[in-house]
Amino acid sequence: MESSLDKRLEAALAKANLPTLACILVHLTGDRAWIEGRFRPSRTRGLDDNDSGGYPEDVADEIRVAARDALLEWFAGAPLAKPNLSDAELIEMMGISLGETIPPEYALMVRGELQLPGGEVSDSAPAMPPPEGFSAIIIGAGISGLCAAVNFAAAGIPYTIVERQGCVGGVWSENCYPGAGCDVPSHLYSYSFNPFDWSRFFAGRQEIHQYLRSVAENFGVLDHIRFGLEVTEASFDEVSETWAVDMVARDGSRQSLRGNILISAVGAFNKPRLPNVPGLDSFKGPSVHTAHYPEAGLDLDGKRVVLVGNGASAMQVGPAIAGRVSELTIVQRTPQWIAPFPKFAQDIPDELRWLLQEVPLYRLWYRLRLSWAFNDKLYEALQQDPEWSSDGASINAVNDSHRVALTDYARRELADAPELLPMVVPDYPPFGKRMLLDNGWFKTLARDNVRLVDRGVKSVFENGVVLDDDTALEADALIWATGFDVVNFIAPMNVRGRGGATLQNDWNGDDAKAYLGTVVHGYPNFFCLYGPNTQFGHGGSLITILERQMHYVMSLLSQMFARNISTVEVRKTVFDDYNRKVDELHAGMVWTFPGVETYYKNSKGRVVVNNPFRVIQFWQMTETANLDDYDINFMK
Repeated sequence: MESSLDKRLEAALAKANLPTLACILVHLTGDRAWIEGRFRPSRTRGLDDNDSGGYPEDVADEIRVAARDALLEWFAGAPLAKPNLSDAELIEMMGISLGETIPPEYALMVRGELQLPGGEVSDSAPAMPPPEGFSAIIIGAGISGLCAAVNFAAAGIPYTIVERQGCVGGVWSENCYPGAGCDVPSHLYSYSFNPFDWSRFFAGRQEIHQYLRSVAENFGVLDHIRFGLEVTEASFDEVSETWAVDMVARDGSRQSLRGNILISAVGAFNKPRLPNVPGLDSFKGPSVHTAHYPEAGLDLDGKRVVLVGNGASAMQVGPAIAGRVSELTIVQRTPQWIAPFPKFAQDIPDELRWLLQEVPLYRLWYRLRLSWAFNDKLYEALQQDPEWSSDGASINAVNDSHRVALTDYARRELADAPELLPMVVPDYPPFGKRMLLDNGWFKTLARDNVRLVDRGVKSVFENGVVLDDDTALEADALIWATGFDVVNFIAPMNVRGRGGATLQNDWNGDDAKAYLGTVVHGYPNFFCLYGPNTQFGHGGSLITILERQMHYVMSLLSQMFARNISTVEVRKTVFDDYNRKVDELHAGMVWTFPGVETYYKNSKGRVVVNNPFRVIQFWQMTETANLDDYDINFMK
C-alpha cells in the first residue's frame, strides 16, 4: 500500500524543477549518470527556471521515479551516498544543470551556497569572546541591521539597534503602495541562515515584511532594539576609543548611547525624491509619493489618476491600479528596458513548498541555480567595446543581442498597440539603467483607460499637472513614483571621525567612497552595510552582498579579539587604491557610456551606487580581512 509520504513525494516531484532533481540525485545515489547523456537538461535562458529541463516526458518520469525512491530511503534514515563533491565536480554539475560554462574560480562560492564541508571557506565567527564591556551599536532594523544583529548574537557580542520607526523591516515596512514587491526570486531574497516557507516565487511586500519580523523573533533581536529613536549624530571619541551616538525621540527628547563599534545599516531607499516643480502643495486631491503611500490605501475606484514615473515602483503601481481607476495617465521622461518576468505573481504550489522545506538539499541547489541568472552571467554585457559601433544603442555584441531580444519582446507584448513601441524602446544600451521586469506593464499600457505620455511635469495646479509642453492633465489623485535619493549615503545623520572630520565633508556631499563599500579612512571601528559601490547592476541578491559584508566584518573582529586590538582604521593608501580601481573599472562600463543617465551616478557624474567587480571577485575580497590593510591600536 502506498504510504502518505509516497503520495506526498509524488505530488511534490510532479511540480519540482527537474534539473535540480538531477543534481540532488547525484548526492543521493552517488551516480553521476544523472547529469550525463540523455539526463543533460537544455540550456536555461533568461530568468526562466527551466523547470522542465527540456527533457522528453519519459526521461522526466525516470528522474522523478528515481528521486522518489532515493528520497524515500533518505527520509528513512539512509545517508547521502555522496554528501560532498570536489570543486571540479561542483562546477561541472552546476554548469551542466544550467547549460553554461562555469569558471573554476566559482567553486568556493558554490560550495558556500550549498553549505558543503571542505574547501577553503574561512569561519568568520570570532574564536574567542569579545573583551569585557565590548559592545556594538547598529543604526537601523531593516535587512542590513538584522543581518548584523544575528552575526553579533552568534559571536556573543552585545549589541543595541536604534530604529527610527516603530517596527523592524526598513523599506519593507515603509512602502505600502499597491503592487509593492521584490523582483529578486524569494529564495534568493532570503538570509542563508534563515530559509522561509515562501508562498510566491517573487514575494510581495507584506510577505517580505513578515519574513523579516520572523527573523527578528527567531533570533531574539527584538529585545535589543530601541524603537522610535532617530540618530542625529555619531562621533568617535579618540580618548575612550568609543562611538557616542546622539538620538532624538518622537517627543523631541534627546538620548545618547555609547559603543565600541558602529554599524550603519540605514539603507538607501528611504529618502523619497520629489521633483522640484511649482505648485506641489496646491493640488486639492490626494498627492503621495510611493514611499509615503498610506497603509490603509487610497480610494482610487473610478478616479482619474496621474502616475508620475516609470521606474520600478511605477511598474508595480500601474498594473495594480489600472483595473480600478477610470483613467490612468503615466508620465515618463525616459523609457526603460524591460525583461520578461516568467513567474510574476505565481504562487508556489503547496506540494513544492513542502519539498523546499523538507529537503534542504533540493532548496539549496534550486537557490544556487537561480543565483546564476542574477549573477555574473550578465557581466560581459556591461563592458564597453571601443571597436563596437551602434550609434549609442548598445556597447558590445552581447549587449546588442540583449537589445534585440528585449525589443522583440516589447514588440510582441504590444502587438495590439504598436503605436506605443517608439515610446517604450530606449535609445540607450540595455543595463544603462536598472533592468526592470515586466509584471504586466506592457499589457497595462495597452489598456483603453491607460495613456502614456513622454514629457515631464512642469508644474502642479489644484486639479492636475502641467507637462513640459504646457499640456494640462486633470486628475483626482497624483501618485509620485519618482524614486529616492540614494547617492547621499547615511544622510541626514552626521558622522564625525578622527579629528572632528565629518563624512559629509569627506564625501563632498554625494561623493561617497568606502573600501569594499564597508570601511572609511578616518573613521575607526565604523562599518557601512549597503554602503557606496555595493549594489550589483548586473545581478546578485542584496541579501547575499550584505552577508558577505558581515562575513568580512566578523573576520576583522575575530582578529581584533585574538590580538587585543581596540580599533581598526583602513589605511589611506588601501582606501584610495580601491576607489581608484572602482572608478577605472566603471570608466569602461555601461553606466559611464555617453548619453546614459541613471540614479547610480552622483551630481559629479561618478558612479557611487554600483559595484564594478564581478560578484565572485567581491566574494573573494570579503572572504578574510587582512589586518595589513589597517592601522591598528591595541587595548590599553
